[in-house]
Amino acid sequence: MTTIGLAGAGRIGAGLIRLLHTSPAARSLRLKTVLVRDRAKPRPELPADTPLTACPADLTDDPQIDVVVELLGGVAEPFGIVSQALSQGKAVVTANKNLLAERGPEIFALAAERRLPVGFEASVCAGMPIIRTLQEALRVDRITALEGIVNGTSNYLLTRMSEERASYAQCLADAQRLGFAEPDPGYDVSGQDAACKMGILATLAFGACVDFRRLPTSGIDGLALEDVRQAEAMGYRIKLVAAVRRPTGGRVDGEVAAVLLPLHHPLASIRMECNAVRIESEGLGETLLAGRGAGPAPTAVTLLADLLDIAEGRARIPTAGHPFLAEVAGFADQQAAASRYYLRLAVADRPGTLAQVAGCFASQGISIASLLQPEVPDLAGGSLVPLILTTHTTDRGRLDLVLAALAAAGCGRNVVLRIREH
Repeated sequence: MTTIGLAGAGRIGAGLIRLLHTSPAARSLRLKTVLVRDRAKPRPELPADTPLTACPADLTDDPQIDVVVELLGGVAEPFGIVSQALSQGKAVVTANKNLLAERGPEIFALAAERRLPVGFEASVCAGMPIIRTLQEALRVDRITALEGIVNGTSNYLLTRMSEERASYAQCLADAQRLGFAEPDPGYDVSGQDAACKMGILATLAFGACVDFRRLPTSGIDGLALEDVRQAEAMGYRIKLVAAVRRPTGGRVDGEVAAVLLPLHHPLASIRMECNAVRIESEGLGETLLAGRGAGPAPTAVTLLADLLDIAEGRARIPTAGHPFLAEVAGFADQQAAASRYYLRLAVADRPGTLAQVAGCFASQGISIASLLQPEVPDLAGGSLVPLILTTHTTDRGRLDLVLAALAAAGCGRNVVLRIREH
């Protein structure tokens, strides 16, 4: 019998507790203690006899507990609990992507020193076994690239905007009401959540520690329904994609951003809160994983699978060669990457504006592929109106010079999206 201490009894923690009580697979597991921040808080979602404590030492220092499951969220407090648990000889399971992305090297160094497993499948894409695939199924292949839809909130919003022609604000309000988005959705819609997850996946894929904070990152919070419409009229679909690539002997090249994907691209058809990751490797070519990437139920199932791996002796024990303990990956110059771009500019509604915009692009040698100025109601002179254009292939460095010149000329906030051709 493997004895478990659980830190955190939120929606995911409650889901795991239910599985531990009801799943036949969990018959060899026993939940001894649940750490909560407030023992007096009513918890009708938990069994009445759930043993609660507000003292972390009741988990980390209890000699009867074999595994500590960390589901608190955040970084500082969870790191203290996880590191103390490992120091006391306990295995660890966590769904905390931020903890791994920021303190992974320290956690895996301690686990390697104590020869203890760390289960973290649930930290990225919940019920989709992407970490298991990278660490086991593809461990002898050389992975050259990853790209994926790894944030369910953003994908839900973009799907609703595409299929129902609903505004971003309306879709976000619905997502918050249904529990697909947090009351403060900034971490998801800004791309930060996806960058954190991709940092973990890239570290495992490339065998070098990839700092997610160095990935150029933008989100979907600046998009409008007009952008979705125009992209689809051109034969594309907008998705928030986290992508990294590492050529042979090269530096990591990647970004997290909303991009225009051609409709035939495998990620273009991923709907609602689902996740998907496409892997390129030398031996197998292309591998695609898709599934439910968020939510209490799939996360709890994955946590239970990690616990069973530990209880049955199948869990991986990190060694000194673990990717989180390897060299820090260098990054390529993202500004030099060549691509086509979609832009929605806010320009002054006055004669000569189009010529001025075209001149800014021409000054940097950037060729405009298409241009559209949607009709808007008559407004007072000097108002800003939308101007939508696409470019031929250029690099982001030159495009940024154009945008700086347009801003100096009085243009408003721009939407700039990379156009993927394949």
